[in-house]
This record gives sequence, C-alpha cells and structure tokens, in this order.
Amino acid sequence: MNRVSDAIVVEGLRHCYGGLDVLKGVSFTVHAGEVFGILGPNGAGKTTLSSILTSQLRPTSGSVSLLGLDPVSKGGELRRRIGLVGLEHKQDGLIGSYSEGMKRRLNVALSLVHDPEVVFLDEPTSGLDPLGRRQVWKAIWELKASGKTLLLTTHYMEEAEFLCDRIALMDRGVVAALGTPSELKARMGTGKIIEVGIEASAELVDEVSRLIPEGRVYRSMGLNIVTGDPEPALQRIMKRFISDPGYGGTRILLREPSLEDVFLELTGRSLKEESRASEGENMKSPAPPEEKTGSSWNPFRHFHE
Repeated sequence: MNRVSDAIVVEGLRHCYGGLDVLKGVSFTVHAGEVFGILGPNGAGKTTLSSILTSQLRPTSGSVSLLGLDPVSKGGELRRRIGLVGLEHKQDGLIGSYSEGMKRRLNVALSLVHDPEVVFLDEPTSGLDPLGRRQVWKAIWELKASGKTLLLTTHYMEEAEFLCDRIALMDRGVVAALGTPSELKARMGTGKIIEVGIEASAELVDEVSRLIPEGRVYRSMGLNIVTGDPEPALQRIMKRFISDPGYGGTRILLREPSLEDVFLELTGRSLKEESRASEGENMKSPAPPEEKTGSSWNPFRHFHE
C-alpha cells in the first residue's frame, strides 16, 4: 500500500527504445522530504527513468505517480510543481562564458525559482572538479534541510553514499537492490575487505583464493579479499606480496565494504569500470536521445513546455 507521504510511486515501469528494453519493470517509492539516489553506470537507464518521471518521455508500460499526478496525463500541472530547468537556448549567450561548475550551480538555483516540491538532479556534478562538486553537494544539503524531496541520479558512489537517505542500485534497466547506504553495505556481511593495489590476473586470483580459503577473492580495480577474520588473512597477504620483488611497493589496506563492492557482488561487474567503459562507448557512437551523457550542463535538454 502506498503511503500518503510517498512523493513518487513507480510500479512495473518499462520502456523500449529501438527494440531494446531500456527499463525492465522498475518499481520503487520516494518518501517526501528524502534524498533518493539512483546509482548506476552510464547506460543503466537512469536518465530514461528521470525523463519519464518528469513527463518528457512516455513509458511503454507500468505506472508512475508523482505528487499524486500521472506524468503522462497531467504533465503540464506536474511541471509547475517540480524543479526543472530548460535553458539550452541560453547556453551560447553570456552564460556560455561561465565555468562548468558555475553552470551546474546556476542550474540548481534556477530549478528552485518557483519553489518546487520535488527537485530532479540528473548527474549534477558530472565533470566538476572537487571544489565544484562540494559546492553542489552543499546546495543539495540545503535543499534537503528546507524540506524538499530530491531525486538524484549519479554514477559516483561516494556522492550517492554521502547525500542520499536511500539508494536504488540500477543495472541494465532493473533495480538490483534498494535501501539505505548502511543496509546496502550490510549485504556484504560483517567482514572486512583487504585491498591489494595491483592488476590482478585470473591466475593470481586463484592463487590468493588457495592462500586464504576462508575468504572470498575477486578483482575490482585491483585485488580484493572479503574475510570475517582479517588479521591472519592480512598477515598472509603481506607475506605473499611484500616478500615478492615483483610486487615491490604494493599498496595493501584494510577497509570497510563500499557500495562498489555491493554492486560487484550483485552484478559481477565493477561500477567504476562499467562507468568508464560506458563513457568510452558514448564517445564513439551516439546513444538514444534519452540516454545521452555528454558534458552539457543542462541535464533536461529535451524538456519542452
């Protein structure tokens, strides 16, 4: 049953483009006043989902309720109550002289001029330097403190974990998992992760798996070992690599599980590697209109009144 305090309700949402299923039965709710994150690599369906929620794109099937309204039949009324910006026609004017960070901060500010109840932020910090990213994060925190409901799409794990009350991990058009950052990371159990900063071959993964049979070994931007008893495992790892002249100066650290580890556990792929690969593919060939991911500062460039 939907709660009165649910600002967004999505049920069985599907969208096909060019014969391909971009969204494959997506369902979730966004509570009023929370920051809800859609985390996934480029091509996961995040921007298509945002376009449907904001009445820019008609779904193939399924239902959406946003502030109690259907985006398909009540798009005009809905757009007066949500935060969007449609300033692409201004990007070659004076605003064109702004830095990318200034444009994105202006983007956030302009989306609030009419005091919307729900604000959509599609990759708001993509392409920004660390300072620009922190400034946008600060603006998002201020929006949450003012009681706004925010839906944030991003492929940055740290951003989603830092800003979001709850996160939907999206992979190839489906919601692979949903929960608070703590709930998602709890899927990894109570173990710690030993991270070895080397390029791990399949043979090395097999060797370390034999060395630490009580742990789980995998590759993700290096060699990772999940273990519930890290101290003896760490000693064996250090002995194996530090004494080997072929791995001199190898970085070894012990850390808590991250959302990257959860994504890899669910999908068998690294979120970071998938995002980089998708970005490379997008540079070689154009994506469908609702899935383009360029450096343009206006995330809703297909929006028309």
